[in-house]
Amino acid sequence: MTATSEDSPTEPFPRVEAAEPAASAEPAGSAEPAGSAEPRRNAGRRARPGGAQEETGPARGAPGASPWQRSHAVWHRAGVDWVHTVATAPPPEPAVHPQVPESTEALPREQAVPGPAPAVPGAPRPPVARSPRIGALPPPRRGRTWPRLVLPAAAVAVVVAAGTVGFAVLGGEDEPAPRPPQRAEAVLADRWFAVDPAAADGLDQRLTAVAGEGGTVIAVGGETGDPDRGRFLVSADAGRTWRTARVRDAGGAEPPPGEIPHRLAGGAGRWAAVGGPVAPQPEGAAQTVVWTSPDGLTWTRRGGLFAPGDQVLGLARTATGFVAVGTTGTGEGTRGVLWTSADGASWQRVDRPALGEEVRRLDGVTAFGAITAVHGTVRVKVTGTERRGGRERRTTRTVEETGHWVSGDGGRTWSPVRPPQAQGSSGGLTGLAGGPRGLFAAREAKRTTGPRNRRTTERYAVVWHSPDGRRWTPVGQVRTGGYGRLERLAGSPGGLAALIDVGRGRKAVLTSPDGRAWRRSVEVDGTEVAGLAALGGGAVLAGRRGPDPYLATSGGEIRLAAVPGAIRPERAVHALAAGPRLLAVGSTNGQAAAWSSPDGRSWTRVSGLDADPRARRWLTDAVHGPAGWLAVGRSGDGQLVFTSGDGTAWTKGAALPGKGFPLAAVHGPGGYVAVGRDDRWAAAWHSTDLKTWTRGADTGEGRMHDVTAVPGGYVAVGARSVPDRPAAWTSADGRKWSHLEVPLPPGLTSGSLGRVAARAGLVVATGTGSVNGGVPQPFVAVSADGGRTWQAGWLPDVGAGASLTAVTATSRGLVVAGSAGRPGARDVLVWATSDGRSWRRVPAGGTGLSGAGDQWLTALAPASGELLAVGVTGDHRGETPTFWRRPLP
Repeated sequence: MTATSEDSPTEPFPRVEAAEPAASAEPAGSAEPAGSAEPRRNAGRRARPGGAQEETGPARGAPGASPWQRSHAVWHRAGVDWVHTVATAPPPEPAVHPQVPESTEALPREQAVPGPAPAVPGAPRPPVARSPRIGALPPPRRGRTWPRLVLPAAAVAVVVAAGTVGFAVLGGEDEPAPRPPQRAEAVLADRWFAVDPAAADGLDQRLTAVAGEGGTVIAVGGETGDPDRGRFLVSADAGRTWRTARVRDAGGAEPPPGEIPHRLAGGAGRWAAVGGPVAPQPEGAAQTVVWTSPDGLTWTRRGGLFAPGDQVLGLARTATGFVAVGTTGTGEGTRGVLWTSADGASWQRVDRPALGEEVRRLDGVTAFGAITAVHGTVRVKVTGTERRGGRERRTTRTVEETGHWVSGDGGRTWSPVRPPQAQGSSGGLTGLAGGPRGLFAAREAKRTTGPRNRRTTERYAVVWHSPDGRRWTPVGQVRTGGYGRLERLAGSPGGLAALIDVGRGRKAVLTSPDGRAWRRSVEVDGTEVAGLAALGGGAVLAGRRGPDPYLATSGGEIRLAAVPGAIRPERAVHALAAGPRLLAVGSTNGQAAAWSSPDGRSWTRVSGLDADPRARRWLTDAVHGPAGWLAVGRSGDGQLVFTSGDGTAWTKGAALPGKGFPLAAVHGPGGYVAVGRDDRWAAAWHSTDLKTWTRGADTGEGRMHDVTAVPGGYVAVGARSVPDRPAAWTSADGRKWSHLEVPLPPGLTSGSLGRVAARAGLVVATGTGSVNGGVPQPFVAVSADGGRTWQAGWLPDVGAGASLTAVTATSRGLVVAGSAGRPGARDVLVWATSDGRSWRRVPAGGTGLSGAGDQWLTALAPASGELLAVGVTGDHRGETPTFWRRPLP
């Protein structure tokens, strides 16, 4: 877990577990039993993924049309082969991605991989320690035991000054090889960590726009999570069959996640989509992203084409390229702007289109050949009179009004669009579209008939046509049973489509070849329609129904679940715990999930974790103790507690007293302890038998993110106050707690601790800090006396923008996994230590976690002399889980 949205950083907070000093380490070659007892919650405690949140976010998914072939090639070059073990590793299924609700309080975000890290002026630079490289080892032969890998290490010195621990590599000679070389093994784990095929996908997904020409139809949108991911769906047969499109950046590499297209236009072999990050951006800093495609099947992401603060609200294909409209600036300085492009790959901005008034906002655009029409809001001065003190005075005030304008010369000159009132119409235009042989517009209208005491009113829309945007003639009326209002009007050379609200949450689509005669073609219920396209004699709708994307044609609704890659069920593994067997906990399909394994080579989904379709539920931690297994997590804003005797069959556990929810759990000298938060208060609970719980005292204000056991009791870590300051709590019995402030490394102004681990009296915590809310920087805090005093410093080779994603203690020391690189190309970093101070890099060749897309480890655990890990390989489409094992480093 990590801190909530109130925690300033969004970096992952991995657990760093300290090993015993090297002098007391076990002899080389000793094995650690799967159920070996540790003085902390369990030896195989995972890193909880991602940012300084109490929630765990999604994992990342696998690339393109053949992701596994490419990933295998990269891993093989690094010395790791993908292996499908006999009868336990079936062929991969499409990658999946767990949902993160819009509220950052809704899900754990610890798996989140932050963006690239620009330099922070004045920020301290962590000391850099470089480990010798290891060449790739030959691939193992199937059926043989794994050869052992010799890990080179550098002599490391610990620099202690002014309460800060700095880690710097001083030497570079390889250590003597105590064992023969060994290799790692990575396995695709889609089926091991199975989802519920009968349940909903558990994600919040939607389609945002749709467009078509001829037989080509394209719909765009995405899933909202952490990170957000865009979707491009394309049909080459007028909407009968669909497939997902491929996306790359301008250099052919994997594009970063976190962006969703919102506007779409195209035709004649040229398509463009415009969008950007869904997450709120600082005012004036919104970044617009453009995607272009020649056919809708392959898209190229193009960034940096619009200035910060530019917001595109409308997009249209013209005879000469594209036109986009929107706003720039902030607050009272906001003004409407227009952009033009010949190919979608470069854009020119017109700051003040010649519309004749002060343009406040342009939010709609359509085109017919060389004619372009826009919709927007302008400021106009209105002159009137008012009576004051018995006298009339002339007054002038500024108001905002909507308007429509048309240009036939590429935007150099504009004329107002003012179709006359006719056939009972009134008010302004409610629709404007390019269609067959010109532009079309619509106005609301009504007609009242019958005697005075039995009068009835019929509502409808009047449709006008113009061949040039200046001369307008009424040509027809949109009428249908239950007509409430016209919501959308869409057109193409093949015809027109209108979306009508017919009441009680229902909407009807009417189509027309020319605007004169209209036919009701399809009706939708309980659907939010975000896009409408006219296609030949029919229509295509895109939007959402509840949390799911919605796509339909005049022939009926498209079953998107049957389109490979269009909908991916939520799945996340947040923790990996060792006991008599291995247990992985997390969520699938938006509900709590857990998987059990005797050896890490085959996994079974456990039973007894009840679901609640009204709330998002997930497990964040698990621990084994004398009274059995305990798993904790969150259900909406409430708590989840489950217990089990054998780790395979689970029941709902006793409720924790008071409000709040647990994030972490451990078994120690005083029994079981769970920690979390209750509103703005740190929260701790204690039990000796998992049947009754008591609320801990003196926890105070703050947030407890994690807890570990030491010989004298327990140590919890988190943050207190605003701005966040790292904090620790200690307790001898799990009932009464004392608060300690933990120092930040020099230069950082705020931060929080997220993960903690201990071996004997040595306690290591990892956290993330920043300089005045700037780029997150991961750091470690060390206590040599059971959590009573602390020093803070840096791990080698960790810079601003990197993240620490997983950590565990083993019989030979401590292993920490991290991730670094730009979004879309983040690779795994791994460190090992025997004393919690002198750290050495385990070369990336030892794990093979690098290459195209994002890769990271989300949880680590030692068992039977091996180091086990759950990981993720991912791209802009989603993530697929991986399972990794190697000899203990």
